[in-house]
Amino acid sequence: MKRILIIAVLALIVVFPVAAASTSWAAGLNIGTGASLAGQFQMDKFKLNVNLGYGFVNKYVAADVFADYQVYEFNINKARFGVTAGAGANLAMVNKAFGLAAIVPVGLVYRLENRDFPLDFYLRVQPGVKILPDLGFHIDAYIGAVWRFQ
Repeated sequence: MKRILIIAVLALIVVFPVAAASTSWAAGLNIGTGASLAGQFQMDKFKLNVNLGYGFVNKYVAADVFADYQVYEFNINKARFGVTAGAGANLAMVNKAFGLAAIVPVGLVYRLENRDFPLDFYLRVQPGVKILPDLGFHIDAYIGAVWRFQ
């Protein structure tokens, strides 16, 4: 009984802040080591991200799924920038073989606070560990922009 009570309390601790957060979703494009379509579900400083695209370097089709959090914020003049860090996975088809990598995306985000143009611009680097088809180093880097929908 204690376990169920503890699990219920922990679930409520997680659910209430998420439900209270202002949410939106966004869609856009990335270009860098590959080109991809980007989708985001945004909850204040926390984001769930999905990218689907083609890698130019190793010639593969890939999808990234990761969560990131704004860990730091700073201003340059009146422009606000955020530094994000997260964790997730990269799934790929490389030479007819399935690829999997654990990634740690780190980024710099500039958010336009304009109701007519609700855009986020970002620079992101995704180092990681390639797990399949063989163990190795994984890296992606890109710039991107997403349009926020309320």
